Amino acid sequence: MSLSKNEKYLTIAELFNILNNFQLNYAYSGDFTNDLTERILSLAETNMEVESESLKMKKKVYFIIVESLQNITRHQGVSKSNGLMDGFFSIHKFSGGYLIGSGNTIENKNIESLSQKLEKVNSLNAEELKEYQKSVLSAGDFSEKGGAGLGLIEIVRKSGNKLSYDFINVDSQNSYFYFQAKITEATDLNNNPEEKTNYDIVKNVHKVVTDNNLKIFFQGQFKHENVRSLLSMAEGSIYLTEKFNFKKTSVAIMIELLQNISYHATGINNTEDRPGLFMVADNNNICSLITGNYIENPKINELIKRIDYVNSLDDQEIEKLYLETIVMEQDDNRQGAGLGFIDIRIKSKNKIEVEMIPYTENKTFIIIKANISY
Repeated sequence: MSLSKNEKYLTIAELFNILNNFQLNYAYSGDFTNDLTERILSLAETNMEVESESLKMKKKVYFIIVESLQNITRHQGVSKSNGLMDGFFSIHKFSGGYLIGSGNTIENKNIESLSQKLEKVNSLNAEELKEYQKSVLSAGDFSEKGGAGLGLIEIVRKSGNKLSYDFINVDSQNSYFYFQAKITEATDLNNNPEEKTNYDIVKNVHKVVTDNNLKIFFQGQFKHENVRSLLSMAEGSIYLTEKFNFKKTSVAIMIELLQNISYHATGINNTEDRPGLFMVADNNNICSLITGNYIENPKINELIKRIDYVNSLDDQEIEKLYLETIVMEQDDNRQGAGLGFIDIRIKSKNKIEVEMIPYTENKTFIIIKANISY
């Protein structure tokens, strides 16, 4: 098997290392339907349960996610009509709070008005924000595109921090609007009126997502509670075809790949946590399901040997190996004897791809990719 470095995979691995400073990262790029936004909210709720967040933090995060998703859906019609970039949403957990980011196309003629609203809410302390909210409500300047900045006011008040944003020019009529809120238990609005959080995280994640044609990027601990919600969100994102067999195959392969992380992933930084990543990509009528995790170097040869072997077999040979392996696992009562890779190979009808990036003397970052044509 060729293990030459793929520049796109290398970018993902580098981002994975950077984001290890966060306890959880996930992102979605594409169409934001009502069904999909509900799945995103469900995944967020489940992960906050896993992290044992306080009720106060849960309410803050949930509100700001809803506001961010509504902002994307209000403007995604611009992207569709002009063939511009998809809407984007991301969430990152750190010790003490969350970063919630979003991105969407905006017409250049609307930038000045939006910038003024953002600068206004960022310039006010907690008491001033409360009074400003009252004045905006009294003015009653509402439209179907928003409530004259009311959402921004509430985001600042609930998050307890200034907003970060940026506009990147796309063409003569449109720009891409990056927006990020930092949510913490305590508020910095009174003590640090000029503080703004860094928006580089949302921009960096978005770049990797678009460069690799990703629909979903999830990084964190893979536990039973959140894997179910992750699978639901991933299934909801595969909107490119309504073929039942395609969705059934995709979900089955997702499960196998996620189980592989639980079997082979190793911890880093002297902790028992075993982080991994899961991605769904779409490119040229091929849906790619991708996982990545750290693995101890002594385990690499055996893992590669298994994948090389299943990749070398034709359809009849792989079916025969599948039956033989089922019998072997039942007799030996063993897990992970290679049945997962055999199943992925059969269901995807394509060879399994592997890339590896050295991490330390003892560990390597391994990326496994299954491609399904549709």
